[in-house]
Amino acid sequence: MAHQLAKLGNLNLIISTVIILSFIPPTTALRRSNKQFREFFPAWEPLLKDQLKYNCSSEIEAYLNISSPALRPGYGVIDCILNTMPEFRKAELASAAVILGLAPSVLQLLSASYLDTAILAYQRPGLAVVLAMCSSGVRPLTATDYDDFITKMGTESSTSFGVPRFVGAKGIVSLAEYIIAAASVANNAYLTYQLCLQAVCTFAPAEDFLPAIWTALALAIHLFGYIAARLKITVETKSAWEDRGRLWSELTPTTWQSKLHVKANRRHTGWFLTLASALYVGDCLQALFGTLILSSLVFISVRDSAIIVIRLMGSALLARLILIYELAGLKTDGDGYTASESTIYLQSLQQNERNLRGSRVFS
Repeated sequence: MAHQLAKLGNLNLIISTVIILSFIPPTTALRRSNKQFREFFPAWEPLLKDQLKYNCSSEIEAYLNISSPALRPGYGVIDCILNTMPEFRKAELASAAVILGLAPSVLQLLSASYLDTAILAYQRPGLAVVLAMCSSGVRPLTATDYDDFITKMGTESSTSFGVPRFVGAKGIVSLAEYIIAAASVANNAYLTYQLCLQAVCTFAPAEDFLPAIWTALALAIHLFGYIAARLKITVETKSAWEDRGRLWSELTPTTWQSKLHVKANRRHTGWFLTLASALYVGDCLQALFGTLILSSLVFISVRDSAIIVIRLMGSALLARLILIYELAGLKTDGDGYTASESTIYLQSLQQNERNLRGSRVFS
């Protein structure tokens, strides 16, 4: 009976999808974009708008008219602007392309890896997703990096956090993390929007979503990296505290949380090696795709391109710093708890022993 209901549900889903798609005109998916050439990055915006108004009026009208019979009008606008642009501006375009083309490689070095966000997701999945959205780059890993991480997590930690004693400390830390992460996501998202609509890709001026694909691929790599971590790593939580639920864990920094006992999982080695290799190649291809897209963007000055790279690096570094703090709180000491929680736990045990001795003396 349940099998028949599942089949019926799938059939209804297929029918609904066909009905929805039948109302979409066939040419919608093939329509070119006409959202570009309206706004530009600040440094050259007055110059470019004047060129479009006085020198390229017919070309921009053909581009903005979505029903225009002109073939590939975006190329016509680019050609007109470049033909009427001074030579020194063209030289600056080449310099800006070099700066932007290096950005994906720099982001790979500065950004967090998908293993970092996957480990954080075991205790704070919401924060891990937000941090994964902060950067358009992902640091690549090999399969041996997982083994090194497991070995490091099993040794004594050299990192020790002093837990503040005033009430509300962990709430303040958690709130600060979310504010910084949300600001980084907003910066990265708005910058992606600007790259899509305020610049033009020379080899595909009819498409305005290519920078967004580059950014979305970074998030997809983090998601598949979480799957790879699940295949390789088994996590057990051992706590001296009562479990207060998933929401409480999400809102509590890892320094105040229970230990994650990390060990290798040998049951899915084949699948893990396949996925880890695919992630390594995919990460490199994502960076190559970003280099191809960003180095092909035109109508961006050197000043604006430097600001773009600084903003991309800023979001990536802030997310990396939060992850460094969170993952440092996960490292275990010899007693099998986090450095902070082990201290608290030992203090509570010593206090209980003193109370027990005192009760024996009075008895």
